[in-house]
Amino acid sequence: MSSLLRRKFPSILHSSVLPIPPAYRKPLLLGTAAAVISAPLLSYTYRCYTEWLSLGRGGVPYHFFGWLAQSTLHLIARTDLREPVPKKYKTAEDVGALYGSAGTRSYLYLDSDESPNRRSIPSRTPPRPTVPSFVAPQRQTTDGASARTVEALNRYLVALAAANPDLFEVKASQLEGPLYQAIWLRQPAPDQSLSVSASEVRDRVGRGTTGEFAHVHGEGSTHVTLSPVDASQLIAKGWAERHGMSGVGGTRWGMAPWGYVLIYAPRDEGELEVWREVLLAGARYVSQGLGKTVVAPGEEGGDEE
Repeated sequence: MSSLLRRKFPSILHSSVLPIPPAYRKPLLLGTAAAVISAPLLSYTYRCYTEWLSLGRGGVPYHFFGWLAQSTLHLIARTDLREPVPKKYKTAEDVGALYGSAGTRSYLYLDSDESPNRRSIPSRTPPRPTVPSFVAPQRQTTDGASARTVEALNRYLVALAAANPDLFEVKASQLEGPLYQAIWLRQPAPDQSLSVSASEVRDRVGRGTTGEFAHVHGEGSTHVTLSPVDASQLIAKGWAERHGMSGVGGTRWGMAPWGYVLIYAPRDEGELEVWREVLLAGARYVSQGLGKTVVAPGEEGGDEE
């Protein structure tokens, strides 16, 4: 660096006119050069950090080191969040097979006996909302829901758990923090009569979630764990996108499974109806094989209001 300064700025280093002692000229030039080089980086860091703060609390500590931690996660996070099938797989069924037979089927629009009916998820009217590329928290920043709608979404979580008390419970979110309520799958007790093992259920829900499978955010978007087949369908039809950490680390070490997606906030009553069906599909999937049929709120002993 010293030789470079001597080549580029000899007149400054050896000038007898500058009112700066020669011993201080080189450090001054070095400091000026460092400031010029670092200014764009500092500006970008500040803009990025303030944008992250504007999303609100959730997922990681709400300070600079929390932002730095989620920024580091970009090294391993996925970027194909709006691709119906992750790039390393050919079909959604291939992804679902990682979670046993339960992961290879759909749970949307089932009849009361859990057999498929002829209804299907419609395509969502474009455009998709804007979702910044931060790993955590994952939020949409356009087309957010009203406070009344967000309250209705959270009431539905409570009603779904109340209608199925042996399967689900509502308590503070582990993934987003105590500011948010989440619906959890009650951990099944060892039972030889069940068609699924406790280990398979943990893989299905995500070992890093310890049973939490859905929670609503303040702007109305929702994280929910679905079968990879349903997740693929919803992404393809514009209702959802995966989380950056979905599938990362595999079934053994991953925080969230491949079916962990962000469902966009409902914009009207029709979209709210689809949202309810998506939550039911997630509940059916995570509890598949536990010997109990998921009851929709209002059908039997439950009330979404």
